[in-house]
Amino acid sequence: MKTPFRWTFPILAGLATVVAIATNGDEPVAVGAATVAVAAGALAVWDAVRTHEPEPALAPPPAEGPPVATAELWFAGGVMGQEAIVLLLDRIDRALLHATLPTRDTRELALLRNLPRDRFLDYVDSRLSEIEGSA
Repeated sequence: MKTPFRWTFPILAGLATVVAIATNGDEPVAVGAATVAVAAGALAVWDAVRTHEPEPALAPPPAEGPPVATAELWFAGGVMGQEAIVLLLDRIDRALLHATLPTRDTRELALLRNLPRDRFLDYVDSRLSEIEGSA
């Protein structure tokens, strides 16, 4: 129901209740007013429930892009992207195969980060083959 009429049924229910109480023994009027009060109250509740907007369900956070696009950005990201790829491969390796795999020290990470692109791609390919072969 639109806003100007939103209070029509609750007010009607209240007035009908007052009339039903104030009849002082006139039973047919009291029963009729009580019936109107109950019906108006029911319609008021129905209207409130019907027009209530349900709260949206918790949605997962929006994805920043498909994994392939993210990996492409990492590969295009130069030295910092190479470091992100090495760390991701280490995380995957720890999760699937070697839970006790130690973290890389900064010197080893710097050596991998500064590899030429073709050698780095060979390194990534060999790590992925190793992970896929062991999983």
